[in-house]
Amino acid sequence: MVTLQAIYFEPPLAIARLGGAPTPMDNYVWVEDPTIYGVARNVLDPALTFQVLEDGSLLPFVPSVLTFREEGLLKPVAPFFEVHASVVLGADDPEVTQGGQEAGSVVDTALSLDLLKRLGADLSAMSFGVHVANLKAARRTNDPANGFEAYVKVAGTDHAKHPLHAFTPPQPAGEPLVEEGSPVPLGSFQIIRPTPVHVSGADLGTVRVRFTPARGEVYGPPTAVLGQDDATKQFHEIVPEPNRILNPRSTWLSYDGAYENPLWVNPEPWDTYDGADQHSNVSWGVVDDTCDGLITAAVVIGTKRYTASARISVGPPDYAPDRRPFVSLADDLADRDLEPSSLSALLTEAQAPDTQSRLADIFARVWETASLINLDAIRARALAQNKGTITPGAPDSEPPHSEPPHVGKKSMLPDDAPFADANVQAAFPRGVPDPEVGLVFSSLVALAHNPLADEEELIRFLIGRGDRVRDLVRPAYGAFADLRPEVASDDAPDPTFRDPRILRDLLHDMRMPPYMRDEMAQALGLTRRQYAELMTYVAAADAASAAGAGSAPEGARALAAEAAPGWKAFAEFEAPAAFETPARRRIRARLRRMAAAADNSEPQQ
Repeated sequence: MVTLQAIYFEPPLAIARLGGAPTPMDNYVWVEDPTIYGVARNVLDPALTFQVLEDGSLLPFVPSVLTFREEGLLKPVAPFFEVHASVVLGADDPEVTQGGQEAGSVVDTALSLDLLKRLGADLSAMSFGVHVANLKAARRTNDPANGFEAYVKVAGTDHAKHPLHAFTPPQPAGEPLVEEGSPVPLGSFQIIRPTPVHVSGADLGTVRVRFTPARGEVYGPPTAVLGQDDATKQFHEIVPEPNRILNPRSTWLSYDGAYENPLWVNPEPWDTYDGADQHSNVSWGVVDDTCDGLITAAVVIGTKRYTASARISVGPPDYAPDRRPFVSLADDLADRDLEPSSLSALLTEAQAPDTQSRLADIFARVWETASLINLDAIRARALAQNKGTITPGAPDSEPPHSEPPHVGKKSMLPDDAPFADANVQAAFPRGVPDPEVGLVFSSLVALAHNPLADEEELIRFLIGRGDRVRDLVRPAYGAFADLRPEVASDDAPDPTFRDPRILRDLLHDMRMPPYMRDEMAQALGLTRRQYAELMTYVAAADAASAAGAGSAPEGARALAAEAAPGWKAFAEFEAPAAFETPARRRIRARLRRMAAAADNSEPQQ
């Protein structure tokens, strides 16, 4: 008999996106455009989608086209969560008697009606909960009375949609921002009705829940009526009249982002609230309907209670869903949990194609992100930020150690050589921007990144151009083990990693990705894992090129280690044959197949 060991959610974390349309967004996947005109660019491909019917059951289908709006309103992204189980198989279970599994083995599988029945239970043995909150104003003001949250608990047999009405929980002191009688809607939660049917490869009998986010509206106090744009002097409505429901006595309406106020806890960048950069920077008391939260499940089997939890985070709509970020949440999690791969792991004959494909994927995502950016605008913003960060009086707004890449007005101009290449020289024949030519920096994006979005061209660029790659790509922040115990703000930066205590490592320049900001409004870079794998590959390619064909001698190992000082990944250097372009690799494979076919066709003696 099967025995339950644990339950868990798949996925354990999901991102929902706000939208005012009544119908959630259909499912899709990213694929390379297979058409001759697509040039292998990333496109969206409709995928298996679940429509939730009135009774809470599912109707699976694959949409013929993808639409992102309904009646002019954006569709929300409303993720499903499946409950899965780890079970121990008994000798009489069909997985053992018919499926070839061994008795006593642990198997991970979806928790379905059938599995619940085998465990001696049904949906009445399950319960679910969701707890979501928006604590952004509470964090800034250091006042819990400015947070608002919603909690719902649902029996496993209840398949209705439950709204999540959020308000400020009772506090021992302080004025609540959101009063219970005027809650802020944060979406809804529903347990899907499982049915014992398999359709289109999906088991509809699996236990699932769905979280639907809010509409994407703002809420404020009765005073949040009109605000004036300092630049245009035009007045705009701050909050629609029906949403002016917040408590005007809340401390959120006195927050001003002042660093000298010991009560405030300012994030970076600090000016991301309504009222910032307006007169005295006093908050208008406005909040949105995003939230983060926890979804829980519990099942009672016999005398034991098993629990699971998953995280939900709600963000804004994705206005360019076919363009992927080059640093994703998955990249951040990999950087947190996994060490960069060693050279031997990256460049064995078996792994090299996968390594090259992974690097090509990063550069394809770089092109997708860069194609959305007004580089002229973000360059101007970044250099202005640099000027405000650098000690006043520095010549040309340049800090100590001000050799290229420059962080002032020379940035990404011919004077920024060798970082500025021939394309930059050609774009600025007089050495400075021409005021008659618009968006000239943005025009350089396609010249730089379009070719590198193709794996073939990228690998050709990386092989033998290690110095150029090391110059152009901004180092990642170092791990704690890399950092010196004591540094001064004006110390020279380490060439292989950045240290957030060193001023120069925080400033924007033309290194890739140029002028983009991270979550702390500082210069954005690849993750440590991405950067280390790229530099490992490039240094090893340099060493292999220098060593020539055949196996790499000891000198190649030394060259590789010298190319990336401080790294420990070069102890086991092998196989320069891994440095092939994808086309050469395909040709070699085709020739091998032709040779094998010829051998098989020869008459046997």
